[in-house]
Amino acid sequence: MKPSTGGFISRGNGFAIQIFGCFLVFVILAVWHFYHGATGPNWYRPPLAHGDGPDYESIAYSLSQWNGFQFAWQSESWQKPYREDVEAATYSQLDRVDWPGPTTSRPPLYPALIALVYQLVPRGPIGFSVVRSLSILCTALAGTLAVCLALDVAKRMFPSRWLASVAALSTLSLAMLDRTIRSYSVDFLTEPLAMLLCTVLMWSGLKWQAGHRQHRWFVCVVLSLAALILTRSMMFFWLPGMAIIIGLTAERYRVRWGLLLLVCVSVCLSPWWIRNCIVMKRIMPLGGQGAASLSGGYCDESLADHGNWHGRVENELQREIDSIPESRGWTQAQREVVLADMAMERTKSWITDHKRDIPALMAMRVATHWGPFTGTSLLWKLGIVAGWFALVLLRRREWIWISGLPLISTLAVAVLYETGGRFLVPLYAILYMTAGLGIAFVISLFFRSPVSLCRKNGS
Repeated sequence: MKPSTGGFISRGNGFAIQIFGCFLVFVILAVWHFYHGATGPNWYRPPLAHGDGPDYESIAYSLSQWNGFQFAWQSESWQKPYREDVEAATYSQLDRVDWPGPTTSRPPLYPALIALVYQLVPRGPIGFSVVRSLSILCTALAGTLAVCLALDVAKRMFPSRWLASVAALSTLSLAMLDRTIRSYSVDFLTEPLAMLLCTVLMWSGLKWQAGHRQHRWFVCVVLSLAALILTRSMMFFWLPGMAIIIGLTAERYRVRWGLLLLVCVSVCLSPWWIRNCIVMKRIMPLGGQGAASLSGGYCDESLADHGNWHGRVENELQREIDSIPESRGWTQAQREVVLADMAMERTKSWITDHKRDIPALMAMRVATHWGPFTGTSLLWKLGIVAGWFALVLLRRREWIWISGLPLISTLAVAVLYETGGRFLVPLYAILYMTAGLGIAFVISLFFRSPVSLCRKNGS
């Protein structure tokens, strides 16, 4: 008797359908985001004047010219597209002074990516549009992974397959309707890339937890986390929390796996850390920008503005450095070392004088991090809460990763500083998925009681 091949063919067809579905979701999201980006007024323009876009682009220009990881503020060829822009008068960056030598004030991955684009296409309107296209592709890929994750997790949560489809379609809808991420995709900012890396980290983590080829997925977790830190330095403070998550989701040897994560990520980051220490001529693996930025989170303006970061202290310190006669001969790295030292002293002094205000300041940062809590944003947040509640109620172990990453992000913001909810943006795709699960869970309650759902999940 010939062996039946029906099961094999069925599994093959199912896999093909899943691949086609993922591709279709990616096409929908990519076309949607490209339409909104390419038809906007900024598609061919240089980075917008507000934010860190010109900083990243300035370093990327230097890299593309083989001048190293440094700023190019006073380069006429770098300034040219900015001075020709219709809003040239708004670029205060054109008045900045170049200090010789490399900088440690920005993480390297995003400027390196822009520099790679400039090696392939001419810098200018075409190059600027290609960089924005890459951000849109990152956004579309992150949304696609979120939809696939929502479908995968929902299939294990709910007894009916159509509820999994509800979770996936809800996630897709949220990814399409989110206007915030579209605004980041058309500027030269790290959020789209960070959102993709966060979603890859979540995907790898859930595969690791499920026990599928654990060592391979552990490597993916390490690489995505290291790339995330090289994209946004603040993610360095995720490391302790990530080690705890890895330990909690390991089948055995939990402490060893947590420590192994810290060691492996540190090894991946060591070239950049060693470089910073050499440039700064001091043990400062993260560079000097962190201390300077921290002063903007611990100041009177931040306390009065719901915990938001303000640059007044850093600007004052820069002027104080300029008033030092010998500073005119310093390198960029020397200025960054002095700025970091002065900023740290200023921060310590402010904290000492405002000890009683610290709990309120941290609470305001958390509220700002997750806000606003009105309109459609409130509905999205309620969906996220419903998703977390469903995962806990149904005793799904995926809740460790799905709620763990937002918790780590919130704790980091509470301790450091916040800027209008910007640090939550890298988690948006994960939160689309969580809200999609929450919507499916709420709908399921109209057809089954929570008790029956719990029984289905083996509780």
